[in-house]
Amino acid sequence: MTAGPDAHPEAPTPPARPVGYWDLFLLFFRAGLSFGGGVAVMAVLLKELVERRRAVTRGEFLTLYGLARIVPAGSINSMAVGFGYLFHGLLGSVVALAGLALPALVPTIVLVALYDAVRGSPWLDLLPVTLLPAAVGLLAGAVLSLGKEVARPSLDLVIAVVAVVAALALRINPGLVLVLSGVVGAALLRHEEQA
Repeated sequence: MTAGPDAHPEAPTPPARPVGYWDLFLLFFRAGLSFGGGVAVMAVLLKELVERRRAVTRGEFLTLYGLARIVPAGSINSMAVGFGYLFHGLLGSVVALAGLALPALVPTIVLVALYDAVRGSPWLDLLPVTLLPAAVGLLAGAVLSLGKEVARPSLDLVIAVVAVVAALALRINPGLVLVLSGVVGAALLRHEEQA
């Protein structure tokens, strides 16, 4: 089928931008400044590495994210180690972790000192009714943003629903649920490719 006279040729995609040490540090430093916790940081990393820099594909990003969820150290730390290693080996992992840790270090120390100073105060009773709903809203937004990135909605949705039921209703260890979901997903994908 040929394009008509009104058809516009697709603009060529600009080349991918490499991620140097300084870029890696700043990327995870900015990610560490994000509010909303792990999933919100994942959304920041996805936008920067996949959409803006095109340093990795969506599939590569989601694969590394899935692997990071299995590691007990926490997915954000695991992502920093994984992407740091992917771009620059062991030194890259150290650079990415340093960038991620710095923004949280000082505020955490300050908040712990403040908490110790106001412990037992009625001001602390306000936290569950003010900060918690906002945190849940930020988390929900980030989850929805990452949820749009699934490659095969039907397969991914089935695995996600089964994983939620297994973790919440059946109280199966989340680490085991992640590993089993990965094995089942890999087996189903392999079966699809062979068919």
